[in-house]
Amino acid sequence: MPRRRKPVSFRISEVSRVVGATHSQLAYWDKTGLVSPSLRPASGRGSRRLYSIEDIFELQILVRLLDSSLPLQRIRSGFSFIRGQSKTLASFVVLTDGKTVYFYEDDQVLVDTLKQGQTVLRIAVQDLIAEVQARLSDRQ
Repeated sequence: MPRRRKPVSFRISEVSRVVGATHSQLAYWDKTGLVSPSLRPASGRGSRRLYSIEDIFELQILVRLLDSSLPLQRIRSGFSFIRGQSKTLASFVVLTDGKTVYFYEDDQVLVDTLKQGQTVLRIAVQDLIAEVQARLSDRQ
């Protein structure tokens, strides 16, 4: 029977350095449930939190959204919606205009996370023109 590999874990000091957040910010986000360490949560004063690489990705998105001046409450709502999706975090492209959080569901659909998943259809005009031209040339 093959041995199960232990997941790679990161301490709060490493996470703080990588994502550019303070220990206090990370502790607050954990305490409020925004982004918590998935490998070992805090279990009292002085306990060691252990984060996964996926946690670090999520924290990096959070920090980038905060850098865009998006209010934390809107980020919290956006994260809540995104977590409710069946896809992995790595499959998303997250966007913001400073007012809301969007993500691409696929190449054609943009979703507004703060409006209960309202979608915006993307039409790439160049692709549309090429498709029409191809259909017209098939006719001849």
